[in-house]
Amino acid sequence: MKRYSYQNSYLFLSSIIFLVVWEIIAKIVGNQMIFPDILSVFNSLIEILKNENFLIILFNTLKKAVVSLIVSFFLGSVLGILAYKYKICDMIFFPFINFIKSIPTIVVIILVLIWSKVEFVPFFAGIMIVLPIIYENIIGEIESIDRDLIKMARIYNVSRFLIYRDIYIPSIYFHLSSTLPSIVGLALKVIIAGEVLAQDTLSIGGEIFMGKIYLESATIFAWIIIIILVNFLIEVTIKSFNRKMSSWRKE
Repeated sequence: MKRYSYQNSYLFLSSIIFLVVWEIIAKIVGNQMIFPDILSVFNSLIEILKNENFLIILFNTLKKAVVSLIVSFFLGSVLGILAYKYKICDMIFFPFINFIKSIPTIVVIILVLIWSKVEFVPFFAGIMIVLPIIYENIIGEIESIDRDLIKMARIYNVSRFLIYRDIYIPSIYFHLSSTLPSIVGLALKVIIAGEVLAQDTLSIGGEIFMGKIYLESATIFAWIIIIILVNFLIEVTIKSFNRKMSSWRKE
């Protein structure tokens, strides 16, 4: 209890220092279009929250993130399992996965912008960035599963279905769940970046782009605060779910 009290005190103190430094920089710059003060950002945040399209904007961006994550997890799992089981599949997938993994995120978004329709850019950009991470995690987790446990299950004639259901899937999930908040955060950032470049309407990225066009730095900072809060809530939800699953597993 005391540890959490200290953590909260440090968090409060660091927040105060951050806000003071922000206000000092804003005063030094002296230009709201370049670096707005805290009050201007707060007012912009209130205006955004009062906007009748706010929930639609938020939903549209989160929808892209969820769909791209589901597709990435499905494809990454299937391709990862195939690559682990069949060497020929690993040889086929390896160049493609490394190509995506090696190029900068902005280049991936630009390529998708060239290859597909504008409205699909954030969705496909999210998949192309997250897919290699899932793929490599799946292979790594399968390789880390205790081989003796698999051999014992086969000695006792446990069906292949039960081996996959009770050994492979739980092991992969509980190992992958620790990196899930980072993966979700990365997907959200890439999708918003894709929305900015695609000038996607009724989306967080689209609103940030409009803030840039009209030189409304306060609006951009307000959206950054919203993104941080959304990402924080998602991370807390995932970690809470993982804790419940871990306690269930121990039982």
